[in-house]
Amino acid sequence: MKYKVRRNEEKKFSELQTSCFRLGSPRVADFRIQKGVSVIEILVVIFILAVAFVGILGLITFSLKVSTLTKETTQAVNITQETFEVVRNFRDGKDWSTDGLGSLVMEVPYHPEKTIDIPPQWALIQGEEIIDGFSRKVVFKEVFRDGNDDIVETGGVLDPDTKKATVTVSWKDQEVEVATYFTNWNQ
Repeated sequence: MKYKVRRNEEKKFSELQTSCFRLGSPRVADFRIQKGVSVIEILVVIFILAVAFVGILGLITFSLKVSTLTKETTQAVNITQETFEVVRNFRDGKDWSTDGLGSLVMEVPYHPEKTIDIPPQWALIQGEEIIDGFSRKVVFKEVFRDGNDDIVETGGVLDPDTKKATVTVSWKDQEVEVATYFTNWNQ
């Protein structure tokens, strides 16, 4: 009898073993689905992290470009303001028509330069100037006024005591251009 029981147990074990590994068996299917889902989950997480990482890198790159452009534009604006201050100083320290703004050649680029005098003074030299990768120039134009004494672009009467100054600062493929008017306030 013991032999039979043993044989029955072996037979049950053998049947159980065979049924577990039959295709379509719930136990095998659960095991395979569980294993597949975890691999898919890992792949989905890796994909999400990769997309997030690429997005963050893109944002950082964009931020650095904007920051650099802002810094360069600020430097260009500062150079522009400095140039206007130099022109004001030049105007105020010279006689308008003899050696001041009234005596300059119109529509020719100039740049400011300090003289070697003591104390140093500002001079306007023909040509452009390069400062740390920035090109700067100031161009003067004649100013015309209409019958109401308003400034006009075309027509009108020449005003010898007013000049339009346009400062251009350029770098790489960018440019800042600002214009203002200077008058002979000493007249």
